[in-house]
Amino acid sequence: MRPSPRSAGFTLLEVMTTVAIVSLVLIMLYSCWSAVLNASESSQRAAQNSHRERMTLQALDEVFAGVAWYEHHANGPVHLDSTGAFSQLSLTSRVPPDFWGARHLGAYPLRRIEFLAEPTADGAHQLVMIQQPLLSVTNGSPNIHRTVLLPRVETFVLEVRGGARPTAPWQSLWTGTNGLPVEARVSLGISADFPRHKSWPLMAHLAQHAKPPPGIGNVTNISGSTFADAGFNTGEQDGGARLVFIIDKSGSMWGGQLDMAKNALLKSLHAMNGEGQFYVYFFNQRDDAMRINDVRAPIMLESNTANIAKVSEWIDSRRARGGTDPSDSLKSAFTHKPTELFLLTDGEFRVRNNEPSIRELIQSLNADKSTKINTLAIGDSLRGTPAEASLMIIAQENGGTYTFINPTTVRSPPKAAGNP
Repeated sequence: MRPSPRSAGFTLLEVMTTVAIVSLVLIMLYSCWSAVLNASESSQRAAQNSHRERMTLQALDEVFAGVAWYEHHANGPVHLDSTGAFSQLSLTSRVPPDFWGARHLGAYPLRRIEFLAEPTADGAHQLVMIQQPLLSVTNGSPNIHRTVLLPRVETFVLEVRGGARPTAPWQSLWTGTNGLPVEARVSLGISADFPRHKSWPLMAHLAQHAKPPPGIGNVTNISGSTFADAGFNTGEQDGGARLVFIIDKSGSMWGGQLDMAKNALLKSLHAMNGEGQFYVYFFNQRDDAMRINDVRAPIMLESNTANIAKVSEWIDSRRARGGTDPSDSLKSAFTHKPTELFLLTDGEFRVRNNEPSIRELIQSLNADKSTKINTLAIGDSLRGTPAEASLMIIAQENGGTYTFINPTTVRSPPKAAGNP
């Protein structure tokens, strides 16, 4: 008996119904899986954010615990600015051995540390910690370590209190001139709706301050007025003397300090009394070599009255602006084969990327030590810093003298029209 055609397969309606049921089941399974996955990712992200917030608070905890007040450093112990949407904190601290950046900065526990919120490409902000050793071995490029603590931050508000009494007001601004606050507190959060709060006592006091580094080599201290009146200490010179002067004209030298250096330079040139030759460089981020009638002098000049008069106008016209990189001036100076060189600055040298430090450059240019190199520093910003120590070392290594010039006695002339 042959089977009926109706029992040979499924109808189209049956197939469509089956497909619909299977699709619904798959959609339900996918929705459940997606919900579980999203919940897992959200939970993991929340856990990571919570961990990052705790690690950030721990970093602040360790930094505040090691706050150090060093009387002779230019920067104050704590500087806080909360005028913007986020606070910005800078302070000096002695951190523990396992603190952030230990791999790169482990040899420098005493650091200047800054916390600030930086804008990101998507319009949000990230919390960054920047560390720089307070002491380093050379005057080369600073060793800076940068860490993103929170890739996203919506709340970062710091306040400090200057008095120990509970009624003492909290302050959102604190400068280095205020000394050290007694307490700090922070509101911190990846989400502005759920910030974390914490406070810390600040235990350091002025009795823990560090003394300036001992003098290295031959060290001289003079007042700015004495330097302007007496000039560079060129000593007794003979007809074979070849003196080169390299003078900082960066922006921080504007006004009394640069004028003082120019007056001292002219005093020194006249004091040579025709004995020997001279050449002059000013520098900021570029080389500014001696010129006569707007033409660069190709050779050193005899120190007679006529030649000094020729360069006096050029010396007087030098204006302060820009950075502090004497590299090109030093390279040019040694082409003149000087017998003695004077290098004057009021700030830490900032060389270009991949360039040797100034000390390393001088070591290569003066390898035979045929040139006596004297270094001079103006201003308290260099006092007791690694930059000052490097100037001392440069002078000692090259048979010269280091001179610190006290700027408080500089007689600043009135502003002239047209001065930058």
